[in-house]
Amino acid sequence: MAAIFQGLQFYPGKSIVHRLDPRVKLFLSSALLITTLLYLEVTVTTLIIAIEVALAAVSGTVKRWIRTVYGAIPLIIAVFAMNYLVRAFQYSGFLNPMGLYESFAASYRLIAFLASFSIFFLTTTPEELGMTLTKLRVPYTYTFAFISAIRFTPILAEELQTIMDAQRARGLELDRGGPLARIRKYIPVLVPLIVNILRRSYELAEAMEVKCFGASKKRTFLKELKMTPKDLAALVIIAVFFGSAIYLRFFYPLRIP
Repeated sequence: MAAIFQGLQFYPGKSIVHRLDPRVKLFLSSALLITTLLYLEVTVTTLIIAIEVALAAVSGTVKRWIRTVYGAIPLIIAVFAMNYLVRAFQYSGFLNPMGLYESFAASYRLIAFLASFSIFFLTTTPEELGMTLTKLRVPYTYTFAFISAIRFTPILAEELQTIMDAQRARGLELDRGGPLARIRKYIPVLVPLIVNILRRSYELAEAMEVKCFGASKKRTFLKELKMTPKDLAALVIIAVFFGSAIYLRFFYPLRIP
C-alpha cells in the first residue's frame, strides 16, 4: 500500500519535465486522465501508458512510477475479478471472449488512470502545486488542506508499514485467521497510527496559529509562475493531441475487435 503513495511524493530533478510550468503539467495529466476515461480500447490505453512511461523516463522517475503501479496490483486484480463476474452473468458464460476482453480492458485502464497524475506529483513541488491552484482561483484554505493531505499521506503510509513491521516483530500474525480475526488484529496497528495522526494535526494547527494563518486574505508568494516559450510550445502540442483524441473519439470511434 505504501508503494502507491510514493507516486505522491516529489522527487527532485533538473529534467525538462521538472522545469515545465506546473500548469502545463496539470493540463497534461488531466488530458491523459480524460483520454483514459473516454476510450475503452486496449490499444489506446497502451499508447497512454507508453506516453506515461516516456515521461517517467525523461524525468528520471521510472522506478518510483513502477512502484506506484506495482503497489496497485491487488486493486487491479480486484477490478478484473469484479468485472469478470459481472460480464459472466451478462454474457451467460465464464469463458466468453468479449467478457474477458472487457474485464481486461477495465483493469488495464486502471493502470493508466492511477498513473496519469503520478508524473505530475513526482515532478512538482507542493509549493508549485499551491501556486497552481491559487492561479486557478481555488480558495487558499482548500488549497492548503489539499497540499497538506498530499504531503502527509506518503508519510502516514510509511508509518503504517513501520507499525505493522514492529507488531509482527512482537509476534502479531496479521495474515492468519478469518476476516473478522484479521480485522481485530489490526486494532494494535490502527491505534498508534491514529495517535500519530492526532499528534501531527495538533502540531500543524499550532504552527498555523504561530504563523497567523488566514490573517491576510490576499496572499503573496516568494516565486511567481511565468510561462516561458517552451511552456507555451508544450501547451500547444498537448492541446493539439488532446483535441485530436476527443475528435476521433466522437466522430471516428474505434471498434472493439
